Amino acid sequence: MKADRGRIAAAVQRLAPEIKLVLFHGYDDSAARELADRLARQFDGAEAFAAATLDKDPQALAAAATSVSMFGDRTLIRVDGAGDDTLAAVDAVLAGPGGNPVIVVAGGLKKTSKLLTRVEGDAHALAWQVPEARAGDIPGVVTEAGADFGVTPGRGAARALFEACGADRAVLRRELEKLALYIDATPAEPKAFELADLAAVGADLGDAEVGELVAGVAGGDAAATDLQLARLAAQNVAAIVIVRAVQRRFFTLLDLRAAVDGGASARSAVEGARPPVFWKEKDALTAELGKWRTPMVRAALTRLLGVERAIKRSGSAGEVLAAQALLGLATQASGRR
Repeated sequence: MKADRGRIAAAVQRLAPEIKLVLFHGYDDSAARELADRLARQFDGAEAFAAATLDKDPQALAAAATSVSMFGDRTLIRVDGAGDDTLAAVDAVLAGPGGNPVIVVAGGLKKTSKLLTRVEGDAHALAWQVPEARAGDIPGVVTEAGADFGVTPGRGAARALFEACGADRAVLRRELEKLALYIDATPAEPKAFELADLAAVGADLGDAEVGELVAGVAGGDAAATDLQLARLAAQNVAAIVIVRAVQRRFFTLLDLRAAVDGGASARSAVEGARPPVFWKEKDALTAELGKWRTPMVRAALTRLLGVERAIKRSGSAGEVLAAQALLGLATQASGRR
């Protein structure tokens, strides 16, 4: 069904058990992903699918949705980069008995989209077009995201931070997390951040500060990974920020591997990627596709999601858990055991 704002807000807090699938779509892709991330926090387990892989095996999504955990809890199933070519997989989920909820994240969909029509027409599904943030919405967006970390924007700080993050909600959350650490804020003891705090933590760095670490892990350079982990720890970059940056790289690899598995060369897959790959990353991603087969990428994402959950529960052990996982993945990619 076509959801309204109130129903989606409730679902993000607690998804009703009768809902089999939630579709987030819109032209602000980062806002759709961020909303999906918030809903996903209800669940301890998660399994990721690349939309491109489901075109060849649409029943795989329904199989994951109906699988039963040995512990009896529900696992979240997530599909990023969906479109009308995902219709068969979504239809199989909605036609089935349900079980594990499925979150589907798509870009901008037309009103005539078959995927959108199918989801909006099913009583056991929710479809929500995530609105793009307008200028007047920015303080609210930053304040809402900051509440998870105990930080609120001071005068002029919300707009400055949002623009520094390029309006990317994932980067915004990462910077808010850094700010919380810097000003010693928590949800129980919230504090305001000012423009001076943004300058102090380098909130305009985007993903650049973790780029070398991500390249080391995905490229199989354990020594570089170890060196970058030490550097980021000295800069007080939170472990969960690092893990999520590596997750984003592996989601990209999962999408590109689908093209390679379909017969494309690694280079043509990178050249044809949508959204386009930044030119400086093309050679690295091409090489990484030769190191990571699809089952390996999916296993890596499962491990990274598990580390993220463990970090949330373990307090001060976060850096150790992240380092063990990332060094292990780098070693795996290098071919050494």
